[in-house]
Amino acid sequence: MDIKKIYEEGNVTKYLVKGTNVAFMNSIRRTVLSNIPCLAIDEVTFYENDSPIFDEMLANRLGLLPIKTDLKNYKEGESVKLVLEKEGPGIVTSKDIKCTDPKIEILDQKIYLTKLGENKRIKLEMNAIMKTGAEHAKHQPAIISYNEVPSIDNNKTHKNVTELMKEIPKGTVELKAGKLFLTDPYNIKIHDQPTNILEKYGVEVIYNDNEFVLTIETTGQLTKEEIIKSALEVLNNKLEELTKEIKKV
Repeated sequence: MDIKKIYEEGNVTKYLVKGTNVAFMNSIRRTVLSNIPCLAIDEVTFYENDSPIFDEMLANRLGLLPIKTDLKNYKEGESVKLVLEKEGPGIVTSKDIKCTDPKIEILDQKIYLTKLGENKRIKLEMNAIMKTGAEHAKHQPAIISYNEVPSIDNNKTHKNVTELMKEIPKGTVELKAGKLFLTDPYNIKIHDQPTNILEKYGVEVIYNDNEFVLTIETTGQLTKEEIIKSALEVLNNKLEELTKEIKKV
């Protein structure tokens, strides 16, 4: 298997993965979405809430806050306490939330939570728990997907190439020595290949079933390296457990 980083901007990274198959790629995707624990607020205790937002609505908003997760010190099922206490007038944001563990913090400090009027107060405690995406989507550390690498079948003679190049959006297909090539087969900038126009002119797009583009968009709770490493560890542990059970049969 060969892996190469082909794109990175902000929290989005794309890898070109060669020498594998759909089953393995889907196993990685499902493991990331369902089996890697990360912190998210799961329990909220309200002592005062004079804001215009109901307790249930505010608790839901708090549960969606991205929390930096420390995998070395927190395991699945463990929790950490956070507190929010403020008096108005003013805007209550995620920056006002304090954690009992200084290594744990809300990643985005500018998220609007609610508003307090004169002499109005809010006071609450929260438990952020290490759970997996199998229990709730707020515990998913990333949005992850994969796609087979497309290419144009040049084994056939292409007709009406001049008309095709006039109709197809600029920058999507190149014509070289009478052959057609996708300018962005890894879907880095062009996410919707104009396959309908190619089909109109009898040009077939084929897909490589052992080359894939793996796209990871992290929430910030874990780094992409932590996500991939954790996913592989989970898969390896499951395979070892399966091997032990098979030997018992």
